[in-house]
Amino acid sequence: MVECKVSIIEVFDLDQFPGWCKVILSDANGVDHAFYDKLPVFGLEEVEVRKLPLEKYITVEVVRDLGNSVEIDTSVPQRLEAEDGNSRFVVRKDLIKFF
Repeated sequence: MVECKVSIIEVFDLDQFPGWCKVILSDANGVDHAFYDKLPVFGLEEVEVRKLPLEKYITVEVVRDLGNSVEIDTSVPQRLEAEDGNSRFVVRKDLIKFF
């Protein structure tokens, strides 16, 4: 598994545990894809989201190496899908952190 950089741009429902956030993943063409889920899904706690935007990493699977970019699947292992239902994206390699 690898991690892909995303930006937390909005938090809401903090009065309901554990709170929700809107996360943006920018693909290799500069198109932003929005994800909505609970703070812990993105490794966040309420105290971290006082200053936005906030960069974080999400665990993803690399499907294909495309040279300067990679195709990733956000549904593995966390079952994340963008608001349009997509889970596969081509992103620049500089957004990927191998571990």
